[in-house]
Amino acid sequence: MLVSEMHGEVEAVKVGTEVQGRVLHWVYLYYYRNLLFDAGCPNTAQEVFEHFKGREIKAVLITHYHEDHIGAVNLFKEITDVYVPEESLEILRNPPDIPKYRKIGWGQPEKIEGVKVAKEVMKFDDVEVRMIKTPGHSFDHVSYLVDDKLFCGDLVINTAQMVCMREENLLKTIESIEKVLKYDFNYAYTGVGVASRDEVVEYLNYLKGLKEKAEMLYAEGKTIDEIVAACFPNPSQKAILMEFVSEKEWARENMVKSLLGLPRE
Repeated sequence: MLVSEMHGEVEAVKVGTEVQGRVLHWVYLYYYRNLLFDAGCPNTAQEVFEHFKGREIKAVLITHYHEDHIGAVNLFKEITDVYVPEESLEILRNPPDIPKYRKIGWGQPEKIEGVKVAKEVMKFDDVEVRMIKTPGHSFDHVSYLVDDKLFCGDLVINTAQMVCMREENLLKTIESIEKVLKYDFNYAYTGVGVASRDEVVEYLNYLKGLKEKAEMLYAEGKTIDEIVAACFPNPSQKAILMEFVSEKEWARENMVKSLLGLPRE
């Protein structure tokens, strides 16, 4: 399923796999000044490509390698240039076999080759794009600054977040958010929707607050389970369901361990 809406001059397009009339998980991509930021998930690749068919697309700019951001790359690369983080190249060439729940929700990523490496500063006619390295959500994550708009993939979530992926490094996410806040932007265009600059700051403070609480409890000798219970005393049904379905690839425990700098099994 695909839904398009305008946020000022930016077209925000959310896509997701529909199962029994319900979308399992929405993810956003954006079209601004004839540039496309991210490419949806494999299960909606054709739908995304058809939505933009006939429009000028000077380039597609990818924030990171996860399947819900690269779905239509192989379609778009036949008609325009696709730019990816340099760190993404190897895993795009050799995508992992993802768990079944992700195949259902987003789709197994295809092998991707023949793309270009995003540079720190890129020009597309009269549009200047600054690429900012923002690791944390993934090792290869980048964000793109255009005018007063930050297209930042999954760098920023929201203060309702209770789970993260096992691979995430939230300490690096904190550093990356602090890094982008040194730039001038009014809105962040993320994989979960549009956030104002103030909301980005709120999310940063949320992560820092969780980190401080987890560190204090850990220093007191609390177990990880006890810290999880203290940090998330009223877990949402969505968080609990995600833990169950993903076999804790997404989990509250991952949030706590990541903020403490501990390994995740």
